[in-house]
Amino acid sequence: MDPHYDPALLPHRPRNDDIPKTNYNTITTVNSSAESKSIDGEQFDGTAKLAKEGAIILIPSPGQDPRDPLNLPVWHKNFIMFILTLYSVSGLTVVVGLGALLVYFIPVYQKAGKSTAQISALLTYPNLFLGVGNLFSMPLVLAVGRRPVFLVSNLLLFFSCIMCATNRNFEWHLAARCLAALSGAQCEALVPLIIQDIFFLHQRARVLQYWSSSQTIANSTLVIISSYMTNAVGWRAWYWLFTATSGLALVLTIFFVPESAYDRPISAFMGTAPQEFAPTGDSDAPLAADNIHEPITTLDERKLNTVNYAPRTLRSDMRVFVTPHDWPKTFITLKHITQLLVLPHILWLALMNGFFLAIDISISITYGPILVAPPYNWAKTSVSIAQVGQLPVAFIAMPLLGWLSDFIVTKMAKRNGGRHEPEYRLLTLVFPLLLLLMLTAIYGAAAENPYGYHWMAIIFPQNVWLFLLFATNTVGITYLLDSHPKRAGPVLVIMCLMRGLVSFGVSYHTVDYVDAVGYVRLFGIYAGLMAVFGVLGIGVFVWGKKIRHWVMRWTN
Repeated sequence: MDPHYDPALLPHRPRNDDIPKTNYNTITTVNSSAESKSIDGEQFDGTAKLAKEGAIILIPSPGQDPRDPLNLPVWHKNFIMFILTLYSVSGLTVVVGLGALLVYFIPVYQKAGKSTAQISALLTYPNLFLGVGNLFSMPLVLAVGRRPVFLVSNLLLFFSCIMCATNRNFEWHLAARCLAALSGAQCEALVPLIIQDIFFLHQRARVLQYWSSSQTIANSTLVIISSYMTNAVGWRAWYWLFTATSGLALVLTIFFVPESAYDRPISAFMGTAPQEFAPTGDSDAPLAADNIHEPITTLDERKLNTVNYAPRTLRSDMRVFVTPHDWPKTFITLKHITQLLVLPHILWLALMNGFFLAIDISISITYGPILVAPPYNWAKTSVSIAQVGQLPVAFIAMPLLGWLSDFIVTKMAKRNGGRHEPEYRLLTLVFPLLLLLMLTAIYGAAAENPYGYHWMAIIFPQNVWLFLLFATNTVGITYLLDSHPKRAGPVLVIMCLMRGLVSFGVSYHTVDYVDAVGYVRLFGIYAGLMAVFGVLGIGVFVWGKKIRHWVMRWTN
């Protein structure tokens, strides 16, 4: 018996042993027309009841348990978001924020016999491990819980930042950065999973976008000052800075990020579950009239049951292992990943995310050397200033990709008889994709012939590309979580894994591609493939509901 495992403290277990046992294999729910029926969980295809009589139905449906993560107070949820952002900034900036500092590493490592293509591995290989890392961590997350994996990840990130700061050669530096990517990889999948655990469907896009934009604002600010910091006190100080931030994230996680995994019936994600899930028991007796309730909405008062459930305390929140270990889930998760990977709508989003990130990495690898060379002749310390444009992009993305996405799905649900279709999320992807198609071609032309273009033709696409990355990430995650809530873990792993593999495969030979075909052809090919993904997206929007219904045998 695990010494940390106390069945009496499970978050979903009542304290009184004389409470009748509940059978959640079949859940009796009531729809908006007050017709009671038995809902088989395996029949859920992603279409949910989101609106009722002008109110928004809370999905997932929260219980009365004080330890239900959906019942966390607002201040605690917001503070958890701050900690998740601090961790994400520490891990992600260390990995992807190196572009502005490559101009400092290139002369040093060239003297050690490394080519420019080899030196770019400091950026490309860690991006690969950002995706691959989730393939190992997510099965553990689903087997032992969110909190223990998140704690270990914070600890390893702290250690890897120290290793980066104290490295003595290129190989040591590269290995330490790969470890930092593995330990920071949870910002790609585990963090969105925790967000799904503690927020409702109608809040999901804005919270995800606030998190993405906040970490980008912090990342851009740190990258902007990185060149000046490196020029003044050396590049090792950059790593020591993230040693401090990751250490702070570790300490705060210990005290304020509780386990967020919580066992719910599938009806809780359908918008039809009553306020307190109504069990049928093992008998065929009809449901008592007293148990018939409408789904809880944003207008309803939510009361916690402190008689039948244990209270939430600092001691309960600080437990490392809360859910019982289920090691077979590690293999089941890998099985689910394999099954879901070939589903058309998931594969489209995963490949598109990876390809778009590859284009952004290609720009990150090339824009610095272009700016410091004639005719622009920027000082090395000024290259990082190019990141300043990401600050307004991050602020603009909050309402356009976060609030607007949630507004669209609630508005469309009300027009659709209260029913929510996940494909509504895809509408917010249209404008960013069309805009970046044009800017990608402009970047290629300006990079090929810098004497014919102002430096803004380099800087503007480099910054605005973040807008499309935001869009594909927020839209992709919310669309798939809305569609397949019971497969959230495997779906997020697929997104991260394919993003890492595809971005690495496409961007690794960027320097060689430029030497072989030039900037115009390379980024012209990129723009053409972006258009192909856009056309495929029209098909997903039109036939997505049929696809979800067809594949639900593998997604429940």
